[in-house]
Amino acid sequence: MPDRETGADELYVGYLPVPKGQRRFLRLGLPLVLWVACGATFLWARSQHSPGTGAWDQGQPMRLMGVLVAAPYPMLFAQGPDGHAECVLLVEVGKHGGRHDAAVLDGRRVAASGWPLHRDGRRILELEPQDGALSAASDAGEGPVAPPARVRVGTVTLRGEIMDSKCFLGAMKPGEGKTHKECATLCIRGGIPPMLVTRDAAGNATYTLLESPGGGRLDEEAHAYIADPVEVRGELFQQGDMRILELDAKAIRRL
Repeated sequence: MPDRETGADELYVGYLPVPKGQRRFLRLGLPLVLWVACGATFLWARSQHSPGTGAWDQGQPMRLMGVLVAAPYPMLFAQGPDGHAECVLLVEVGKHGGRHDAAVLDGRRVAASGWPLHRDGRRILELEPQDGALSAASDAGEGPVAPPARVRVGTVTLRGEIMDSKCFLGAMKPGEGKTHKECATLCIRGGIPPMLVTRDAAGNATYTLLESPGGGRLDEEAHAYIADPVEVRGELFQQGDMRILELDAKAIRRL
């Protein structure tokens, strides 16, 4: 850096005083560069999509009682805060769906113990890993004694994103979009229930559980569309507070 007065190049030498021009840069230029960098970082952070309000309560396990539906994804119909049947999806620790022993308890009243994940009023329960986390209830207790009827709504066309319910409801942030595609695909392949998340003009989310036609797990052909904006067409059902879409993989179109 040349000196303005002498025109000679200023060379910093550790055992000599810092040259005048370099002192000027350190006193004025460097702070300006740092403030600009801070401002750019702040604006970049504000421009990012919010990861949402999903939460994972990993403290003391909670205990829920209700009626179990084992297939295609284990779900517990418990008594919700409003007195109606609330559907709580059941998963295991890690990238695994509901317990292998759920089938023997299908249609029965059970007690489930684990850690809840929740977002926008929708809950999922990660069962404790030990035996007894899902067991037949020893007493009638409160809540439903039979699963609510599944009511056909009709054929619908929806636009949204296919998510794995565990991550999106609180296990990961973000739990959606391209950055989460690989994780979501592994979770759904492992049995985590897939959901289509749609949003209205105000950004409010609606969650729809995805099954194959006839009520099986979502076809593997549909996995290629996970975490992408898609348009789907299928038969919509309502069971308790859960929306369920029977979806053929051929009826998915990437947007």
